[in-house]
Amino acid sequence: IKVMKVWYFHGLESKVGGPKVDFLREVATEVYAPEMDYTRHKLFGELFRKITKEGSPDLIIGSSMGGFFADALASHFGINTILLNPALHSRPIISKLPYGNKFGFSNVCLGSEDKVIDPYKTIMMLQDRGSDFKLDLGSHGHRTPLNVFKDIYNETVTDETS
Repeated sequence: IKVMKVWYFHGLESKVGGPKVDFLREVATEVYAPEMDYTRHKLFGELFRKITKEGSPDLIIGSSMGGFFADALASHFGINTILLNPALHSRPIISKLPYGNKFGFSNVCLGSEDKVIDPYKTIMMLQDRGSDFKLDLGSHGHRTPLNVFKDIYNETVTDETS
């Protein structure tokens, strides 16, 4: 069994912890799910230094604003991601983050009923940049249901380890 060190970044208006993190703690070897205060301008640099110092996680998962952070951070190290309705555009704060050019594989889960982040604009952005991704367009809204999250996680980890 492959050791799975997973990082999870919650969304802008979400709190640390919750059912998704509880699930990750059951299935992954190590879970880092910090309180994400997106108004702190040093947050990205601190996460970047943590990877540089401690080594890369096997997978970074991010929801909404956390998906934007996961995507940008992972692009410097070639880390695979799961992006849940990522705020790659239409963000109320933080207009941009520094991107690298070492994109890993991204499993992107979008809700066709998302009224916060336009899923079709996200699809066009991902296609334009040409990185390796798999798209799952579900019938949910901005919040990814727990059962959908579990399915995407299991599918990503199974594909990665097989």
